[in-house]
Amino acid sequence: MKNLNSLLSLPIAYLLGSIPSAIWVAKLAKGKDFDIRDYGSKNAGLTNTFRVLGWKPALPVVFMDLLKGFFGPFIAQKMCEAQVAAGGADYSAWVPLVAGLLVILGHSFTCFAGFRGGKGVLAALGVFLAISPLTVLCAFALWILLTVTTKYVSVGSIFGCGLLGLLSVFGYICPEYYFESINLGQMILAVIVAVFVIVKHKSNIKRLLNGTENGFGSKRKK
Repeated sequence: MKNLNSLLSLPIAYLLGSIPSAIWVAKLAKGKDFDIRDYGSKNAGLTNTFRVLGWKPALPVVFMDLLKGFFGPFIAQKMCEAQVAAGGADYSAWVPLVAGLLVILGHSFTCFAGFRGGKGVLAALGVFLAISPLTVLCAFALWILLTVTTKYVSVGSIFGCGLLGLLSVFGYICPEYYFESINLGQMILAVIVAVFVIVKHKSNIKRLLNGTENGFGSKRKK
């Protein structure tokens, strides 16, 4: 049984990630019959919440998505440490990483809202703040730069996630030239998450190519 304790953090991580922040906040703001997925880009995420409802409802979505992303792997790590202290096996090399992935999958495929969630950008930021904080902060800086300069949140998200994957690969292959320790599991997780988030943005990529993507600061759809 000692070896099962830390494994319980995996379903906890998925359920934590499945908390549909944007959907619940939108219902609190507009009523129980309101579904944010019926408006704007029809995505249950921060950007669509901001466009449709404004910055006040969007603010708690930011904190909730970041916190659930961070606490998924954090709780898993603490449960691994407790298991080792109790004389059980040490799964800390991989359980927190799997927990991080499950948080993002839970966010995108939430069991609390018909398995239709968001694209996982903020949840991924929270996950990597717990796992590889310096690397993800570099990617976040690129997200800010591209979002501000291009006025497209999707551009910042796509290239920010791409940079996260590239930096993690570089950090693993060339640790002597990198500023943060990146192990094989962290590198694999970063690449998987980067590919996953970019694929989730395929509709945005199509709209960007067609010139129909909604820019940041554009008039919100009613």
